Amino acid sequence: MNKDDLQRYFVAGSQDFPTLTLSEYEAKIVAMMQTGITAYQFREKGAGLTDSATRLALARRLQAAAKAADVRFFIDDDVDLALAIGADGIHVGQDDRDIQTVIAETPPEMIVGLSVRNVAGLDYLGVGPIFATTTKADAAEPLGLAGLTTVLAHNEHHLPTVGIGGISLATLPALARTGLDGVAVVSLLSQAPDATMIVQEMTSLWGMAE
Repeated sequence: MNKDDLQRYFVAGSQDFPTLTLSEYEAKIVAMMQTGITAYQFREKGAGLTDSATRLALARRLQAAAKAADVRFFIDDDVDLALAIGADGIHVGQDDRDIQTVIAETPPEMIVGLSVRNVAGLDYLGVGPIFATTTKADAAEPLGLAGLTTVLAHNEHHLPTVGIGGISLATLPALARTGLDGVAVVSLLSQAPDATMIVQEMTSLWGMAE
């Protein structure tokens, strides 16, 4: 995979836009594809989107929007959905599913990412949470910059890495200097009045630190 695809990685589902209708949420994500993000993870935990047919149709539409915008499209923790639409990749948490089973179930061309707090080997590593976050109720204790540096030092296979958890514009330069290939964000963009401006600032801050 191209590690540059991880640089500005947006993670979201309808639960991150609780005041929007489903159609408004979809329009929001489609618009987000145009801001300069490099990847989008369909992480759908919304209580109002449990019907599998509705989820499948929505994922297909968002995938089409991502393809048109040259944004990599990932599915969170749902191998069946990722296979059904031919997603660019699947992302799972370390405690979600046996990762070797996921790898066996997916075709070689599908990117497999894993959220880690210790050494693992896949197409890319999602490392975190780095800082405290309220986006995920069951988030582990944050690693901090020191813990992040330790994890990255043990990336023996030099896999692409993306950091997640409590990412802010203020922390981007320090994160870029650790050797991360990119950052995955939720609230930084989902709660932004002007997401395009935030993505532009992310790009600028990351580039200044490289």
